[in-house]
Amino acid sequence: MADLPPADRPAMPARRLEGLDALRGIAALCVFQFHASFILGGATPEASGAGYLAVDFFFMLSGYVMARTYEQRLAKGFGAMRFLGARYRRLWPIMAIGGVITAPMLAMDLGDPATFAAIFVANLLFIPVFFTGTITFPLNSVAWSILAELFANAVHAVVLWRWRTRAVFALAAFCLPALAATAWYHGTLDLGAGVDNVWAGLLRALFAYAIGIVLYRKWRDEPPFRLSPLLAFAAMPALFAWSLWVGESSWLFDVAFVALVCPLLVGAGLAWQHSHWLARWLGLLSFPLYAVHLPMLQWGRGLHVEPVLTMAATIALALYIAWRNEAPKRGKSPRNQPAAAAEPVPTPRGLA
Repeated sequence: MADLPPADRPAMPARRLEGLDALRGIAALCVFQFHASFILGGATPEASGAGYLAVDFFFMLSGYVMARTYEQRLAKGFGAMRFLGARYRRLWPIMAIGGVITAPMLAMDLGDPATFAAIFVANLLFIPVFFTGTITFPLNSVAWSILAELFANAVHAVVLWRWRTRAVFALAAFCLPALAATAWYHGTLDLGAGVDNVWAGLLRALFAYAIGIVLYRKWRDEPPFRLSPLLAFAAMPALFAWSLWVGESSWLFDVAFVALVCPLLVGAGLAWQHSHWLARWLGLLSFPLYAVHLPMLQWGRGLHVEPVLTMAATIALALYIAWRNEAPKRGKSPRNQPAAAAEPVPTPRGLA
């Protein structure tokens, strides 16, 4: 069944994957902790744990859910541009909030209205800039992963949905040695935001996203193994805490996490068959937290606000955005919303 053309595959029931909702919320909090540890805590990024690997988990989760949600629609004429337009409309408004929060700080730092205007307009549209010499998205550096996500979406919409599963898997298998070599050369997979490593971010996205497509086509919400969802919910924080305790992640750990641990996490998340308001809210929180956490942390540091207050304000703002953005769409609270397919958005670390 996995190698049938998309139009011939049976449709999936429109149930919400709340285990995946919970996992992406947990991953977002791990990313938040990673950034806070060196922005507010004074640690170096290298000694702040491996929370940046949450971006790879989200790319894989996105590949799974985009295949689940859109492949049959693409096969029936939905169109690549309509698909990309839908993705852009979903990603842009909340990311724009993070950009607006950062804008005054960036304008003061640059001191040049023309340079600020060029960066502001380009970055707000998910267009990287290369004249800074450092990062491609000074307005909100986590936006590099949105560019990588849209790249993976485009490849999916143009060609991957047409390919049989073995061909998509072959693409991932081709990318894996390049990913491992990149991690070995740099000593880490914490790449993608810098002017000189944009290509590495695209490679990370393509590999993990392709694996996500394969997982959906092979499993169709029913993985061939049983792992405890509760164990999966604890696994990511535990592994990242271990890397934080060790003080420095290794390239081998990074590659193993993406290639081995992330698929197991997706499978375990699918085993969660319950409906719970906390899982739903964790899912709703994840993208707003991603979009605003870095600007809020940077303002907190710049204004010398207590770290605990800065982190609390960041989570409160993300929850407010989630409530305003999601709950009114159905006129109900997230606790009572009807089941639907979860649509995760990558929630990465963002700084090179």
